[in-house]
Amino acid sequence: MKLIVHKGILITLATTLAFSCASTPKVTDDNPQTTIQEEPKTEEVVNLPTAAELYSQKLEGLSLSLLSFPKQTTKGKIFTEPYTIEVKDSEGNPVESFEISVIYPASRKSGQIEFTETAITTDSEGKASFLPDIPAFSFNSEVSFFPKGDMTDAEIANIAEAHTIKAPYKVQTNLKSAGGTIAIVDFNQNGKAITSNPISSSNILMTLMKLGFTRIGNAPQDVSDAVIQGDEQKVFARANPIAPSFIIFGTVKIDSNEKTDEGTTYTLTGSVKAMDSKTGEISFAIEKTISVTDKNDWNALANARKQLAEQLSNEIKYGI
Repeated sequence: MKLIVHKGILITLATTLAFSCASTPKVTDDNPQTTIQEEPKTEEVVNLPTAAELYSQKLEGLSLSLLSFPKQTTKGKIFTEPYTIEVKDSEGNPVESFEISVIYPASRKSGQIEFTETAITTDSEGKASFLPDIPAFSFNSEVSFFPKGDMTDAEIANIAEAHTIKAPYKVQTNLKSAGGTIAIVDFNQNGKAITSNPISSSNILMTLMKLGFTRIGNAPQDVSDAVIQGDEQKVFARANPIAPSFIIFGTVKIDSNEKTDEGTTYTLTGSVKAMDSKTGEISFAIEKTISVTDKNDWNALANARKQLAEQLSNEIKYGI
């Protein structure tokens, strides 16, 4: 019995060892143990469109057009009709609820135009209208319409520029009959002030009268002397007693004088300001440069002064 038991034990042990040896692989040079490593997962990178790309996509196939704009008005009076813009898609269908930015002249600071911005939205017919407030200043400027967007983004601003529509924004002065004085000083080719003959001042005076101004005239020499000195306080003090409403003053200087086979070319620059004769505040300021060529030297200079006076007078009409 003992032998039987021992044999059974031996058989059992042998069997166990056999299974144990079979389940444990041997590591040899011919059969090296290998380890399988999983490759790291890579996340797919998605490039989102930039704000400029989204803005460009929004405008794809769209067209903006100016249907109508108002005639000029006078400072203090409302425009008689609005500006009307139309937006259509690539198939000519009206685009509804499309936002359009509007930039237009609103005021003046130290004589320079300051602009403001608002927005309008198209209706079911793809049309949007803009009627400015009653203008408190006079302007010879423009109003701009473009698809609304973030104009602080340079790319968006460039795209918007290609889709911008501009229209005249003209508001003439209400001071044509208010009365004023003019002191424009000419300078010769040597840069010296001409005190014997107020050529440009007289040219501007005559042109303004043709434009409907009344109660105006050239200022006395003491005002012109203050202009030569560049002293605006003196200009105000000396012109105030004789100017009911405004003082127009400045200079016309010769930038260059060039002779060619075509004749003589004069380039002149006029720097003109307008001052409120009651407060001394600068209400208007402009600088214009013009070049004129003529076979005759004297005619070239005279015509240059005349043409510059005409341009400056037109700016004064829409500036003071």
